Amino acid sequence: MPPSSRPAPEIAFRPATAADQAAITAIIRQAGINPMGLKWPNFLLAVDAGTGAVVGTGQLKPHGDRSRELASIATVPAYRGRGIAGEIIRRLMARHAAESRAPLYLTCRSPLRTFYAPYGFREIEPAEMPPYFRRIKRLVNFFRALAPGEVTLSVMRWDNPTAGCPSRSR
Repeated sequence: MPPSSRPAPEIAFRPATAADQAAITAIIRQAGINPMGLKWPNFLLAVDAGTGAVVGTGQLKPHGDRSRELASIATVPAYRGRGIAGEIIRRLMARHAAESRAPLYLTCRSPLRTFYAPYGFREIEPAEMPPYFRRIKRLVNFFRALAPGEVTLSVMRWDNPTAGCPSRSR
């Protein structure tokens, strides 16, 4: 069961609009995660209801091989620890389960595996990966060989989206 922390009551969740693109890009760059493929229609945002500021992001990112990725999960530093990222993850998982019976994938730095495991994601080997993720894993491994000691990339999969999405504890 995923973590049961709840977002602060002043946080609202909504789909992104074209006007949010700059805020999405800024948050992703600040978080130091992959800035490629940041298309606003794929995003769910957490917004401070009092100020209107975008404080968290996440997307369901489609790939050419027909796989989908839970990606761009980020919360601005001042809002971390409130369960915002967890709520974004749960909502995106529910959306994916409603739209598709296919597995859902994600990539993360290896130390973050333990963050995603409670949501039902498990690390997978290249043989289980769709083509997009095998290519990314090979590319990262190539660059890692040039800079040994760096954190590795993990590819994880949610195996049972048709069973429904983990719900927030009340």
